[in-house]
Amino acid sequence: MNNSTSATILLATDYSPSAQNAATYALHVAKLFNVHLELVHAYIIPFAYTDSPVPLLNVEEIQQIAESSMQSELERLKSRAPSVSISTKLMPGDITDCLAEIIDDRKPLLVIMGTSGSGSDSILWGSMAVKALRNLKAPVLVVPSHANWTPPEKLYFAADYDQISDRTPSAEILNWAQRLDAQLDVVHVDKTGAANQPPELLQQLLASASPQYHTVVEENIEEGITSFLQQMKTGWLLVIPKKYGFFENIFHKSRTKLLTKVSHIPILALHQE
Repeated sequence: MNNSTSATILLATDYSPSAQNAATYALHVAKLFNVHLELVHAYIIPFAYTDSPVPLLNVEEIQQIAESSMQSELERLKSRAPSVSISTKLMPGDITDCLAEIIDDRKPLLVIMGTSGSGSDSILWGSMAVKALRNLKAPVLVVPSHANWTPPEKLYFAADYDQISDRTPSAEILNWAQRLDAQLDVVHVDKTGAANQPPELLQQLLASASPQYHTVVEENIEEGITSFLQQMKTGWLLVIPKKYGFFENIFHKSRTKLLTKVSHIPILALHQE
């Protein structure tokens, strides 16, 4: 089912329960697309910043711990899905920076990661996950810690009608709906209902998928988003991260608690060129 020129999914892991759940989910995605899965772990070497910075721990020891944990996770995943081709990669540094380095060298089909871990800035969404959604120049799928694998029957595109332009990645949106063999739905939240008709340009761009369009009229945009997402069953929410708009309404630090109500929904982020 792989119709992409890129045949690798990158799976970021810190071996936490959330990361292990995302890894199990990634196995199913790799099987669905018949692609290779590469586990990526980034380890931090803590330094004592004195006049001459020195590592607080032995570097070789840190590497050995990382290698041992990776081997255990690799064996766990291989036992669950012997048919999936899996490799591993260990890198020093920040996980998002490491993923960006890999993506610069060879763009993967998809990056998958969990939603929590060290450095979490909310109960559910870790800062690393949000940083990856915003910044990585590849499709990123973030899998909530309570999400169980079910083939996604729908791909819900969270569309900000004011931001639709020729730069909207419509070809990628259509490709993902086709890859998943999923119905494409377009969701727009509006305070007044004034923009309850999708822009003609958007209708033209997505016409080949015959999407269904939904406008949620809600004075409180965040509550409108939450209400709609709670009704979603077996699908992915597709977002186009920007500084302002729908994405920021969902992921602003003061609002991430809303997602605790919809923690079964994987989020797929695509980016404008």
